[in-house]
Amino acid sequence: MKKKLSFLLLGYSNIARKRIIEVFLKNKVTFSIASKSHIKKIKGVQKQFTNYEDALLNSGANIVYISLPNSLHFKWAKIALQLGYHVVVDKPICYKFSETKKLIKILKKKNRLLSEAIFYNYHSQFKKLIKDIKNIRLITQVKVNFAIPLPDKKSLLLSKKFKGGVIMDMGPYAASINRIFFNQKIISKKIIVKKNIKNIPISFNLTIQYQDKVFHGLFKFGGDYINEVIFYTKNQEIKLSRVFSPPSDVNLNLEIIKKGVKQNCIIKSDNCFENYFKELKKKIYHGDYFFYLKQIEQDHKFREMIQKEHINKS
Repeated sequence: MKKKLSFLLLGYSNIARKRIIEVFLKNKVTFSIASKSHIKKIKGVQKQFTNYEDALLNSGANIVYISLPNSLHFKWAKIALQLGYHVVVDKPICYKFSETKKLIKILKKKNRLLSEAIFYNYHSQFKKLIKDIKNIRLITQVKVNFAIPLPDKKSLLLSKKFKGGVIMDMGPYAASINRIFFNQKIISKKIIVKKNIKNIPISFNLTIQYQDKVFHGLFKFGGDYINEVIFYTKNQEIKLSRVFSPPSDVNLNLEIIKKGVKQNCIIKSDNCFENYFKELKKKIYHGDYFFYLKQIEQDHKFREMIQKEHINKS
């Protein structure tokens, strides 16, 4: 008989409140939460802790979901893996690739699952995109335009202490686009990183040339909100909206232009985190613990390539 999965959530972040707990409750998942700042009783929680060490030793869970500031990801992922937990980490999984490699070494030794929680591409609009294109190898160009209003100065997104900045926040999205849609050798690259007066990256612009494809991307803090990706083939272009943070309760519009004719396709509301969560459970049940390993390595290498532009020009 398969052991029932139980989660321990380290941190009570916005994504935990808005995405994770909602799915836990809907799917009747047993979960505990450890939060140093939130003491009030949380709906549906089995056990609630104010100390992370205490929670890891006494929650009775078998999966840890780390939803803490970026600078704490490596420390608590390492401890959780060493204690024998399967581990899921909010993006970015770690600040340094050397840290990610240490986690990979531990998970192989412990035979545990590790996943970086990037799940926007589990939305049904991506199924529609791939169905219309028929083969992602036909994609010749991808253009990303992703911007959010400049975060408050006190926001973790702009915190040097907690490893904030646009590369940590949006870099995983750029890396996953590279992994999902290109998967070719990079021939040339141009990456421009802009920083604020505290030397924290607030935008990066990239043009990546592959063997026969091109990836253009602008990712930034500041300006009006925009979140769109356009995919080009030889005879059509398809534009997706609300790509990297698709709401679970709103229909989305997919715009297709083929031979100069525009067509709008309504994509029914879908919960991309829930879809990712169901896959995650299957991988654990089936013992496919290394399923996410290759994408973790590939994504972090790509993000490190962007990070080097920031470090080299500091």
